[in-house]
Amino acid sequence: MILDDDAWQTTEKLAPGLLAGLGAHPLLELEENPKIGFDALRRAKAPGLLVPGLHGGKGASAVEALHLTVGLGAVAPSLAVAATMHNFTVASMCAFEGKFHGMEWVILDAIAHESLLVSSAGAEGRSGEGQLTPKTTAHRRGDEWILNGSKKPCSLASSMDLLSASVQLIEADRPPRLGMVLVPAKADGIEVRRFWDSPVLRGAESDEVVLTDVTVPDQLVMKIEEGDRISFDEVQKVGLTWFTLLVSGTYLGMASTLVDMLFRHGKGSAHTRAETAGELRAGLLALERVATTLGGLPKPRMLLDALVVRYALQNSVQRCVARTIEVLGGMAFIKDPVVGYLGSATQALAFHPPTRNSMGDAVDEAFRGSELRIV
Repeated sequence: MILDDDAWQTTEKLAPGLLAGLGAHPLLELEENPKIGFDALRRAKAPGLLVPGLHGGKGASAVEALHLTVGLGAVAPSLAVAATMHNFTVASMCAFEGKFHGMEWVILDAIAHESLLVSSAGAEGRSGEGQLTPKTTAHRRGDEWILNGSKKPCSLASSMDLLSASVQLIEADRPPRLGMVLVPAKADGIEVRRFWDSPVLRGAESDEVVLTDVTVPDQLVMKIEEGDRISFDEVQKVGLTWFTLLVSGTYLGMASTLVDMLFRHGKGSAHTRAETAGELRAGLLALERVATTLGGLPKPRMLLDALVVRYALQNSVQRCVARTIEVLGGMAFIKDPVVGYLGSATQALAFHPPTRNSMGDAVDEAFRGSELRIV
């Protein structure tokens, strides 16, 4: 791998044999048969990557999680996308600091020991609406909550064990507020509908998940109460920082596989190879800097810095991928379907919320001293 050996060494330490096992399959086979990758994740106990050691997980740092994600992106793009959705969700759960009302032991232990995969049915970007505003509602009924809504796309739609969702909590005696809920994937009222029509990254299982009158006990609903040390807005921003970090690492890994072909096939000049690999390496170093800010209570510029690095990395990935495909040449594009596939897949980094187009004004305001808005 042209970036360095950290991705491979970190993955071998935290999930022994994972990358070697995935590497035994052609990249496109892993894309077309996602079960291979999901089974490999479970065997390696990788779903427990960010679960604290207290609960039987790996207790990985953000830097370690980044390196593992880059490694996954290099060998199994769709799997890396799905794992990112799982991992940032687990990180968000840990940020709630015990808001499961005692259930966190059971849930986090189960994720780690049973290698459960958690999907993220959080808010989604829609024109003119806030990207952190959930579209799923939860109405209280006694000691239970009734969920209704949908999420599209929702990665891991067919392979999830648990569904997480940010929701609007609605009670008769108080204004609506925000919360987070966990639901067993096999609960009554959950339906998966096909949504993702593109052949690119289809292996992430990003389809529509519909919730119709899904009943959830109060113990599985996380909510911030008055007097808590952290607000729901802060929890969401922590989660979004984790997502931004890991999703950037995912596409960086994909791009590195393409650029690595220049070295393996001796294509292009030494200057072109060094410049292209160096640009990706600089992106990794910037992401590592973002990763060091994760841990403990949220820091004021944490999310802003993560987004700034991500948007810069989008430019780097697009430049490096275009340059690499051109230098590899038409015959490589014609004869090796991986070249065209990764050329298309790496473009999707620009589509993940919050997009650069939606955040231009907010980032400008943040550089002028205002608090960062997610729009």
